[in-house]
Amino acid sequence: MPTQTTIEQLNIRIPKKLARELEALAEVEHVAKIDMARQLLWEGIARRKQEVALKLYEQGQVSKSRAAELAGLSLWELTELVERRGIRWDYSLEEAKQELQRLLSGT
Repeated sequence: MPTQTTIEQLNIRIPKKLARELEALAEVEHVAKIDMARQLLWEGIARRKQEVALKLYEQGQVSKSRAAELAGLSLWELTELVERRGIRWDYSLEEAKQELQRLLSGT
């Protein structure tokens, strides 16, 4: 879970069943309910960012590099995710060279 430098309060209403599920999970993992809620929110946001990035890439709306950026992943991590999902991955030799040069130059 990322370090929180500034805090913003967010008040939400959730169904009682969801609150019970959250409390049960927090109890099993021996953490406070609020800490469990924060962790699940971070995990959910990370997953959703990846899903959006993959969808946009698959639809041809963003490049591989941009999809990785949107997902909060390195290009190599995105490559693994794309392969696991069975999404077609068009990556030319020229693109690989450009990416390697970018990585080596530190930009």
